Amino acid sequence: MTSAPANARGSRSLKLSLILPFVALIALLTSALGMLWYWTGSRTVESLSEQVMEEKVERIAQIVDRHIHGSGAVLEAAFPVGIAADSDIRPHLPQLTAQLWMATSLHTQPNDYVYYGNVAGQGIGLKRLAAQQAELRLKTDAHDRRSYYRLTGIQAKPVYEFTEKNLFDPRLRPWFKQAQRASDAVWTPVYIDFNAGDLVLTRARRVLSASGEFEGVVATDVSLKALNDFVARMPLSAHGRAFIIEADGSLIAATGMSNIRTPADGKMERMTAATSNDPLIQAVYAEIQGVFYSATPSDAPRTTLLEGAQGNQIRIAYRRVVDNAGLQWMAVVAVPHKDMLAGVYRHMLLVGCLGLLALVIAVLIGTRIFGAVANDMRSLTRAVRRVGQGEIDTPIEVQRRDEIGELAHNFHRMRHSLFTDPLTGASNRSALLHILTTLTRDSAAPFALLFVDLNRFKPLNDRWGHDNGDLALAEVTLRLRNLLHSDDVLARLGGDEFVIILRGISEEEKVQAVRLKIDHALQQPLSSLQGVPAGEQVTVGASVGQALFPHDAQDAQTLLKMADQDMYRNKGPSAR
Repeated sequence: MTSAPANARGSRSLKLSLILPFVALIALLTSALGMLWYWTGSRTVESLSEQVMEEKVERIAQIVDRHIHGSGAVLEAAFPVGIAADSDIRPHLPQLTAQLWMATSLHTQPNDYVYYGNVAGQGIGLKRLAAQQAELRLKTDAHDRRSYYRLTGIQAKPVYEFTEKNLFDPRLRPWFKQAQRASDAVWTPVYIDFNAGDLVLTRARRVLSASGEFEGVVATDVSLKALNDFVARMPLSAHGRAFIIEADGSLIAATGMSNIRTPADGKMERMTAATSNDPLIQAVYAEIQGVFYSATPSDAPRTTLLEGAQGNQIRIAYRRVVDNAGLQWMAVVAVPHKDMLAGVYRHMLLVGCLGLLALVIAVLIGTRIFGAVANDMRSLTRAVRRVGQGEIDTPIEVQRRDEIGELAHNFHRMRHSLFTDPLTGASNRSALLHILTTLTRDSAAPFALLFVDLNRFKPLNDRWGHDNGDLALAEVTLRLRNLLHSDDVLARLGGDEFVIILRGISEEEKVQAVRLKIDHALQQPLSSLQGVPAGEQVTVGASVGQALFPHDAQDAQTLLKMADQDMYRNKGPSAR
């Protein structure tokens, strides 16, 4: 009577003893596989994190270059090299005023003040206040005080306003003395404009007489407020820092703090790494200080891992910012290692847990769910790795509404913000360089590169305002995109410059056909501008240059340079 239940219990025990080792083995394999996935994903995410930080440092360096590069052209417009200066400015006041007016028209922001002083103690400066309004500062005798005049146009007669109380002698100013000793243009040390409460940098160049003797100095001021605002807005983790610093530790710009401080005595002074009271900035500056004095300096972005306080590691990306006038800065992004893409790490850990759970469920109900998770994880990991290797247009084939889908969405959004121009929606400079590098390195397929520069964009901006300028750029982008195939590339380099990549095109006739379409499309009146009177038409037009791969060049930089040069040859004098 009891044999049947006993046999049943024995049978269940036997089945359980057979199943438990199998379940334990599956659990062990699942844990090992989950750890392997997490380690592989972590390494991939860490590599991508370094690339993101290097991109941010490179972006800071590009903003600095864009902010200061126009100062050389401004000095050249004010006093062209090779044009001798007279010992007395009085006979030449109308001409000098016109030259300074034109110089301040090139890059009104930030080069809105250009001035000249000579060895006789005379000085003339022009401060641009608006499109048709300026302030002329004039001193024609060394013993006179400087007088201020109002100008309402390049040909307008100066209207006297007032005379300074203090005696201004240009020969005693630091910019005059420093340029007098230099053979080429120089930057003065950064100083505080106490009236505006901002940092200012002055670029100065000596001017010679007809006999080749030193006669005077022409200079222009560059406000650094825009750099500080850009760095302050840069998105980072809560404990991350981005900053621009000089060799002596003085801060040009920094996130989370001002570049100027006011001590108890009320006198403003520059913020430094030492006075910032920020342990992260102080530790990073101590680490990279020696790079300023490296015997073989490199201007490429570099990354390193720094051991911070209490064993906390800090990931650093930095890049030297230099020019031929003596600029010597460092752009830095520093993020605690635990903060680097913390959300991505959290999502990957969650994905690992989901993978373990999926395998356990697979023992009970099958492997279908686990297979789907594994496939999506492999797809996402491959996409992250390929983007990290420069293939920025790699598709992310993950369609889910769980944590994996959120991770894919966050990665897609981060990639979009890194490689897309926010104003026009076209690819940005970083995306273009990645694509060109990939095309010229990994493919022998020919393509054509077109360099498009808008002809009348600055007059449009000046007359109709910057908001309409933004609308015009967006409309131009839409017109160009409508001319292209789905696999072609449209990128905005910045300002009013665009680059188009026509894949698979190597014949001159096809390139010319596209150029004609571009010319026709951009000659049509713009329809998106606001405030344009009825019946009035606004057009921009464009000059287009080309280069063919591999016929004209085999690398990205040379292709861009040749297309730019071809564009400039095709640009009419009135459009330059």
